[in-house]
Amino acid sequence: MNISYEKLPLVNFKAPRVESHRSRAGKKPSEESIKQDNEDAGKIMSLVKMDGSVSLDDKIEANEKYMTETMPGKISKAVSLGAGGMRKPHYTRLFTLDNKMVFQAACCLPLRVIAANLDGDTVSGRILYSAHSDEEGGKLVYEFQGEGSELIIDVKRGESTKAQRLVFKI
Repeated sequence: MNISYEKLPLVNFKAPRVESHRSRAGKKPSEESIKQDNEDAGKIMSLVKMDGSVSLDDKIEANEKYMTETMPGKISKAVSLGAGGMRKPHYTRLFTLDNKMVFQAACCLPLRVIAANLDGDTVSGRILYSAHSDEEGGKLVYEFQGEGSELIIDVKRGESTKAQRLVFKI
């Protein structure tokens, strides 16, 4: 069976928006959690041998972050760290390099990119690093090909029925 992937809409722009828990509560990350996230990010970038070609000072943060339903009508499993659990790094960022973009994310759950769109066109990419453990959480480094001024990425965390949509203005 031949499937034309070019005709499949990978990013559903009409998916319902859902505010994240942090946005609803108006929470901001603490200085300590920002420091922990940056240390973790640097360590992961060194594992993919990109620590010399990217600087955490040159990262692009998402202009918009929200949740979208990937399977409307299904109940998403609630996930928590449990009482007294250690905080795991949580961040998403994008780096632009010579003719490519590198996306990096960390969360307490396994992570995967399920869709990406660059200025209206589907974007191809490859996983440079993906890992998950109970102690370290989920880590992902994903390289996209192409150029543009806006990148939309849908990232799925664990078995959730929702995806986090990130919009980067480049």
